[in-house]
Amino acid sequence: MSFPSTINFPSTKNLPSTRNTHPAAAATAATLLLLLLSAFPVPARQDDAKPEPEEQTPAVSARITVTASLPEIQVETTIPAEDLQNESDLAAAFRAAPGLNANRGGPINMDPTLRGLQENQIAMTVDGSRTFAAGPARMDSDLSHVNPLTVDEVRVVKGPYALMWSAGALSAIDVVTWAPEFSAGGHRLSGALSVDYGENGGTSSSLSRLAGAAGSVRYAVTAAVRSGDDYEDGNGNTVPGDYTSENLSWLFGVQDQNGGLLQYKGGYQSQEDIDYPGRLLNATYFKTRSHNLKYLSDRERGALRGFMVQAYASRKDHLMNNDEKPTGRDAPGRMPPFALDIDLPTESNTAGARVSFDLGTGDDGLRWTVGADHYRSRQQAERLIQRRSNGFLLFRDQAWPESRTDNVGAYLQGVRDGERSSLGAAVRVDSVSAGVRETTEFFRANTEGDLDQDETNLSAALSAALRLSDEWLLTIGAGRAVRTATTLERWSDRFPASKFQLPAEFMGNPMIEPEVSTEIDLDLRGRNGSRLETNATLFYRRIDDYITIAPDPALPKRLPLSPPIVFRYVNGEASFFGGELGLRQRLNDVLTWRLEVEFVHADDDTLDEPLLGIPPLTARVGMRLRTPSGRGWLDLSATATRDQDRVATSRFEIPTEGAETLDLAGAWSLRSGLEFILRARNLTDEAYASHLNAKNPFNGRRILEPGRSVFAGFSYRP
Repeated sequence: MSFPSTINFPSTKNLPSTRNTHPAAAATAATLLLLLLSAFPVPARQDDAKPEPEEQTPAVSARITVTASLPEIQVETTIPAEDLQNESDLAAAFRAAPGLNANRGGPINMDPTLRGLQENQIAMTVDGSRTFAAGPARMDSDLSHVNPLTVDEVRVVKGPYALMWSAGALSAIDVVTWAPEFSAGGHRLSGALSVDYGENGGTSSSLSRLAGAAGSVRYAVTAAVRSGDDYEDGNGNTVPGDYTSENLSWLFGVQDQNGGLLQYKGGYQSQEDIDYPGRLLNATYFKTRSHNLKYLSDRERGALRGFMVQAYASRKDHLMNNDEKPTGRDAPGRMPPFALDIDLPTESNTAGARVSFDLGTGDDGLRWTVGADHYRSRQQAERLIQRRSNGFLLFRDQAWPESRTDNVGAYLQGVRDGERSSLGAAVRVDSVSAGVRETTEFFRANTEGDLDQDETNLSAALSAALRLSDEWLLTIGAGRAVRTATTLERWSDRFPASKFQLPAEFMGNPMIEPEVSTEIDLDLRGRNGSRLETNATLFYRRIDDYITIAPDPALPKRLPLSPPIVFRYVNGEASFFGGELGLRQRLNDVLTWRLEVEFVHADDDTLDEPLLGIPPLTARVGMRLRTPSGRGWLDLSATATRDQDRVATSRFEIPTEGAETLDLAGAWSLRSGLEFILRARNLTDEAYASHLNAKNPFNGRRILEPGRSVFAGFSYRP
């Protein structure tokens, strides 16, 4: 667990409306951006303006890098690889990062959250390619189909500052998968092997990799497998937790004589038989295929300093079932009393392209990036409900009614580096076209507006890093980003939604407005010599046209087992305030202690109540002991969360009790490249649930986290 991440403080501006913005508005914003950057004659920045890097563990390279400003400003915090080991799920590792979290619906495929933002409010990319969840019930996040063992780095931007990464980024996460280094000499063959096992739930994971490099060529093939069974919570109760996940990935890269890199990455993942105690259904399978082709070129001189061209595609197939749910069994007195057989096959396919150019204007420290990107998402899902005893078809409907979303974006970003400061600004314009092939007659009769919608959305950000003294660095920023609505928010005909943790039915709204997030960030960090580090961050966010729900008593429910209230998607207003505080001190070369505190306060201003799905006040304290040789380490950490009783009562959100947990971890590395790992989580066997965890839709209780869990394993990287 590392020192807290950075956040910056932007100033709020009233920017133009995002729907049908006139092209002249974008041109005006770009002109203002140019004038703003040109008005600051800042001398060239020296290396001392950059924050010192976080201490790293050389055994492995995977890490989480967090920033709350334009990524190019480089005010960031890194969570080292040793904190990411023994994770069966990538999003689970976010729980160790201040301001980040994840909700649990099942044993894997947890969904990242970020300072109260969740699901599609966070733009998630893998190696720069946009990807979307495979199921309308969101049994998977956009990042679920990446094995955590294949990750090299996770880049997180807390706030609307990653405008060059993708559209709709109220915040953003980009996963960078591993690639071998090029070899300056002859052919170099390398490999890796890792295995670990967890006794609570019988979890296991393994990875084997073969990689090579020869001059200007590199290649790698990686296979990874994860599996688990039912686990016990802190009360000794069994929680459904079966899953299997198999990944195969490959890459091939070539450098040209000018230093350009042409690289192809591909992957296939199969996940099967996954229990989801927090969902109405379980997962029969996920099948994911991905392809990513990219060319990068960097130059030291000339007006064109570099450019990037990328094309990508992913295809996700998914099937859900109710075989082990109460609806799959006879229940006299229930309506209907007989067992149902529910199948829900889905597809979520995405293709896209990106191009960007890095431009230098001379020796004045000013650099520009101009680019464009496009993604096309196609989603369809059909629900079939049959009588289990004889296969008689009772019901068929479209959960995702063959929807399409096309987004074409263009952006301009400038960064000016000075001796003791950096200033960056960016503007982005997106043209969105969304439509659906067909909907039900009931949907058309009970909604207004055209089924097909077009939008033009404007986003902008400004960020600055100021060296106040040799010991203190201040980062400030302001940004605005716009998120277009999802398929369910636009066109669902009384279908459940995971975001609101209700098994109720929700009605789409074709005329729903896009969410507009305006955020202010402030980050102050200091270093007392080489020992004590301090990081304090604050943020304020307001979301106009916040997409939420409201009950509609006039709408009849569709299925007899659903709750009686049907909700509509509507626009509202929401406000957020929060921050993180961190202290970290190296007492000597062996011992380091740390303290982290984070909080988010959020309100639904439309309904005058707390916003749904906000984590409670959380504090972590820890101590890490390293051997003088640097080969071994031992870490003890404690986490405490307050009760979360600020809940959205009108949406039937329930309070969550606080908890205190204790974790212990350690590792020892040999010169041969062999490393042994031991980790124990929840040592006191606490029975607790994260407030962000989904509720069991059949009994209304939150899914509890595993009780005491011990993991052991090894990795070998000769």
